[in-house]
Amino acid sequence: MLFPDPLFLLKEVSMKSRRAAHVIGMLGMNVAGNFLLAISVCAFVVPFGITVGGATGVGIIMQKWQQVPTALTVLIVNIICLPLAWFFVGRRLVAGSLLASFVYPLAISLVERIPHIGEVTDSLILATIFAGVIGGAGVGLVMKSGGSTGGLDIPPLIFNHKLHWPVRTSMYIMDAAIMLGQLPFIKTDRVLYGIVSAYIFTLTLDRVLVFGDRRYEVTVITQRYEQLREILLDRDFGLTMFLGETGFKREQVKEINAVVRSSQLRELRRLIRSVDETAFVRISQVNAVLGRGFDREKITLQR
Repeated sequence: MLFPDPLFLLKEVSMKSRRAAHVIGMLGMNVAGNFLLAISVCAFVVPFGITVGGATGVGIIMQKWQQVPTALTVLIVNIICLPLAWFFVGRRLVAGSLLASFVYPLAISLVERIPHIGEVTDSLILATIFAGVIGGAGVGLVMKSGGSTGGLDIPPLIFNHKLHWPVRTSMYIMDAAIMLGQLPFIKTDRVLYGIVSAYIFTLTLDRVLVFGDRRYEVTVITQRYEQLREILLDRDFGLTMFLGETGFKREQVKEINAVVRSSQLRELRRLIRSVDETAFVRISQVNAVLGRGFDREKITLQR
């Protein structure tokens, strides 16, 4: 009878544990993001009548018009949109939106019960700023967890999938209509504050999405490329070699290209200078990187 290799079993258990911890972390990030979004709405948007778009905006209209709880309206909108997404776009979109579609209405119903939640500040300017910052941070966490806020983010994706309408254009038109629909219940200038808050929201969202995940592309041209290549491979840097030509003397050169995290950049620069202080180095920021070692699990290759 053959017994399994203990080292192999240990590696399998360790890998499964890391995957489980990763899933739990992503779920926690998703829930935290939804609660931050609910706080921005209950503490700043609703008390000051700042206009917002999406399902939250529809919920505010229904609450002002028919006294329907905002959380209930958001939940109904999400329940309607999820089957539409499944039918017209695919189940992948539904899977990414499912958790937030139910957690966010629950978060609103819980947060709005916190005593004095609408009395955090009496400044409209501060409310506008913090509504954008906290809301953007919340949605950013949801998106970094691999999820989506669902709701009325889904119809623009359907229009794009079926009619090829630009997603951003459809979303702007729909949000503008929802914000204008709040005019009968609020002061006119609150629309302007809503636009400012939405701008801050977008800026914060972008910052959260790249926080701790910034990548840099580093290209090195050096005559000592073989020595540098060996050192970088020993340090577990992923490399790509390109063949180039100098502009003046038309000499053949080899370029070393690497994409690294911000935490690795300083070490990479030190290693390059230790091999060749005169090396030509080009460093540029990268918006997104796909592939093993980044959005997919890294594998170790034998040399």
